[in-house]
Amino acid sequence: MSLFARSVSHFSRWSNPVAALLLLGAASTVSSPVHADPGDFQSMPGLWKITLHTVKDGHAGADLVRWKCLYDGGDPWQTFVDVMAPAPNCQRAGEHRTSTALAWNITCGTQTGHGHITLDSPQHYTGSVALNGHDVSQVEGKRYAACTGPSD
Repeated sequence: MSLFARSVSHFSRWSNPVAALLLLGAASTVSSPVHADPGDFQSMPGLWKITLHTVKDGHAGADLVRWKCLYDGGDPWQTFVDVMAPAPNCQRAGEHRTSTALAWNITCGTQTGHGHITLDSPQHYTGSVALNGHDVSQVEGKRYAACTGPSD
C-alpha cells in the first residue's frame, strides 16, 4: 500500500473528512502538470475577420479581407491557413501544429518557403508566408462575434 493510500486510510479511521480533503488536495498539486493537447487549437470559435496583406518586391499591395466562421472542432488549417496561399498552384506540406501556432512549408511552382500563424490571444493572431526568403503575404485575424448558422 502506498504512503498516500495509508495516509488516506489513516484519516478515514479518524473520520475527519476535512483532513482527508486537505490531503487529497495537496496530493493533486504535487502530481505532474497536465500539458495542453497540441491538437486543441486555442482559438475561439466564431466569426473571424482575416485580413491578408500582400507584399510584392518589398512593397505592400492590395489587402484582401475574408470573413470565416470557425466552429468547435473545426479545422484551423482550412479556416486560417488556406486563405494565405499566394497562388492557386501552391501546395502545403510539413505541417506542424501546437495549441497556439500553425507552421508549414509551401511550394508554389519553382518557389519554396514557409508560413506560420501565431495566436497572441484566443481572439487574435498574426502570421506570414515567405517564398524564396521574401515575405509575400502577412495576415492578421480577429474574432468579432459568434456565428449564427452554417451559412455564415
